[in-house]
Amino acid sequence: MNKTIARATGAAVLAGLMTLAPTVASAATTVQETRAFLGTTVEKTSASAKRTALQQAYNEASMYGYTPDQCVTIHLYSVKISFVMYRGEAGIHCTK
Repeated sequence: MNKTIARATGAAVLAGLMTLAPTVASAATTVQETRAFLGTTVEKTSASAKRTALQQAYNEASMYGYTPDQCVTIHLYSVKISFVMYRGEAGIHCTK
């Protein structure tokens, strides 16, 4: 039983050190701030729902000091929610 506890403790310590290794390595180079932003809307067409949702995500990012060239679109889609309405969602990931 003591061997099992020692192995589990050793594995936990090793896992903890492995998670710190990339952090320490990246801290030695440059510190980058990364955030994700989400935009959602409901519009009459699929294209306008996507466009408006993406614009909302970029507007949110700009409030935190990100420019459009610092951002990458992660997902962009629309779903028909009624006969004439579409829900749009856009996600962006920004790094500076």
